[in-house]
This record gives sequence, C-alpha cells and structure tokens, in this order.
Amino acid sequence: MPHLIVSTVGTSLLTNYVNRQKNQDLSLLFRDTANAGEKELTSHQRDVIDEIIGKVDAELWNATHGELPQLSAELRGLLGYYGRDFYSRTAGMDHHVLVSTDTYQGREAARLLADHLERLGFNSVEILIPPGLSTRDCSSFTAGVNEVVKWCEQTLAGYRQHRYHIVFNLVGGFKSLQGYMNTLGMFYADEIIYIFEAPSADLIRIPRLPVVLDEIPVLQEKAALFALMENCYMAKEEEVKGIPEIYLYYDGEGSYTLSTWGLLMWERHKQKILGGDQLLPFPALVYERSFEKDFLDITDKARRADIQTTLAKVSLLFREQGLAGLRKDTGLLYETYEGRPGNIGHFRLNQDWRVSCRPEGNILRLRHVGSHDYVNDNP
Repeated sequence: MPHLIVSTVGTSLLTNYVNRQKNQDLSLLFRDTANAGEKELTSHQRDVIDEIIGKVDAELWNATHGELPQLSAELRGLLGYYGRDFYSRTAGMDHHVLVSTDTYQGREAARLLADHLERLGFNSVEILIPPGLSTRDCSSFTAGVNEVVKWCEQTLAGYRQHRYHIVFNLVGGFKSLQGYMNTLGMFYADEIIYIFEAPSADLIRIPRLPVVLDEIPVLQEKAALFALMENCYMAKEEEVKGIPEIYLYYDGEGSYTLSTWGLLMWERHKQKILGGDQLLPFPALVYERSFEKDFLDITDKARRADIQTTLAKVSLLFREQGLAGLRKDTGLLYETYEGRPGNIGHFRLNQDWRVSCRPEGNILRLRHVGSHDYVNDNP
C-alpha cells in the first residue's frame, strides 16, 4: 500500500546549524527574520541566510544515516517511522507533502528537505505553502491554517480513494501549527506520529480516531455568515449568537471568525447548503430577477455552490473597497463593458464563467450569471 506522508516543516534544519555555531548575532538575525518574506529582508540579511542555507545543504550531503536525525526534526520523524525500510524501493514510491510557512526561512528549509528526500530516493515530493501562513500575527496564522483545512478537504479524499495510507508527521514544524494539524489528523490521517523531546525517545504513533462530523442546523440557518467568515470576515458578537463556541475564533477585541473546527464543518457541508435553490443574502449585493432566473436554471449543485462562495467574497470586497477591490483581485478581475450604457461591468467566477453587474451607490446589482459568451452577449 502506498503512503502519503504529510510533514509539518519548521526551520530546524537552519536553526539547529545556527545554534551549533554559538554566535549570538547570527542567532538574533535568524530569530528576528523568522516570519519575514523574501522582499522584507535586507540584502545583508538575505546574504547571511543564503550562506547558512548553502552550508546546511552541504551538511545534508555529507551526513551519515545516523547523523540525519540530529539535523532536522522532520527527518527524525521520517527515519523513525520507516525504520530499516527508509531506503527500500517500496518507500521510494510514497508521496511526501511538506507543509511550510509562507516565509523565506520556511520556504528554504522545506526546499532543502525536499531536495534531500529526492536524493535519498523519494521520487514524489511536493511543498505546500499556504498563502500568508506564518506566526507573525493571529490573522496571518488563521488565514494560512484555513488554506490548510481547505487543502485537506479537497485533496486527501482522493488519496484515500486510491488506497493510500495517510500519515501526518508532526515531529517538526511550529507548535502552533502542530496543534491544528493534530485536530485535522483526527479526520484525515490514518495515523499521526510524534516524538518526545528526549534525544533517545521512541516514535509515538496514534491511530485514526472514529470521528464523524454530522451536519448541524446552524450551518443552514447562518449559511451566509459562514460563507462570509470563510473569507476572513470578522463578525460581531450579536451576529454569531447560536453558533457553537468551538466553531469560532475570537480575536480578543470583540470580533469572531471561523476556527479550524468551524471551517472544517463548513467545508464538509457547504456544497450541499450553497448548492440549493436559495440565493443567500449578502451585504451590498442585490439580485435582479434575471440573475435569479439564471441561477435557478443551473442544475449543477457544485456550480451553484461555487457561485455563492464567490458572491460572499465579492460582497466583502465591494463593501470595503468598492469596484477598486474587485478590480485588484486577481481571481475576479472586474472590468466595465466599453461602449455600453449604464456603467455595467462583469467579474469572473472562473476562466469560463462570468457575472454581470451594475454599481448603484453602495450596492452592486447582479444582472446575469453564466458562460462567458452568454453574459457578454447579454450583460
């Protein structure tokens, strides 16, 4: 049976090397730039980090099998899991996903690990970098974790259908991310692996738990709010009344959005809810009868769900930034029709489908939804 091994990746490959140098200035530089993206680094910081990256790569090349666990927490977990089969032909057929933070150090640590796994004979390795994922602040971290939840829901079911044994290797990575991945592992992994802190500690293997998520009425009752919070809308306390606390993340300043559990619940059930006949009421959007007719003419429930998911995003962007927000979004790419009266425009649902609309003060009137040609010929 092939394995899919999802490993959370931190920066231990780099920081372990830095710590061994016992250079305080070097340690401070790596600490202070831990959450920085490439463009946020000065040329000096980038040069120093790149020099260390080169030295770590050379160290990986020259390390013996017994030395590898000391270089990286992620490698320690993988070596412990495979044991004597680490270099076997069967292990080489497994697929590895390395989940990294969206930071320069995180990306480079994941790249080094991926390169070395391929050198060791693992031919199928990919790096997953959820946009914005870092421990810089709560909003960045929450947005990044939400992308991980979506990836799990949309991707892992396919591997299970192809009879992969799914393993979450949580030996490495940041502790804050490990906590969320442990929760997700209860639903998506066949087993989760850890190692205690002691150098000689054995691997801990936790089998899959028989957890089932049933739909709850509040998802249907507050579907519009869940769709908005999926797009990082921060709701007020009165808006979330009736929603179980476990499904909410509180920012400490009076606002709420979806927790990992809440997003997981919504991802599991949103296609069924959003794919129904009811167009949800979103702030700043008004549906004209022509739009309602187009929507009801669509029989594909997945298509309907995609439309309403996009409308939630459009609602937030238009309310906060107007048409400028819709124009800047690379997925929507709002444009005004040239040579047509009434200031009518359109935005994208995907490569082939469009929604035509007309701004009217603080609201956006939606006119038609359908294929590119249908909407453009009849906006």
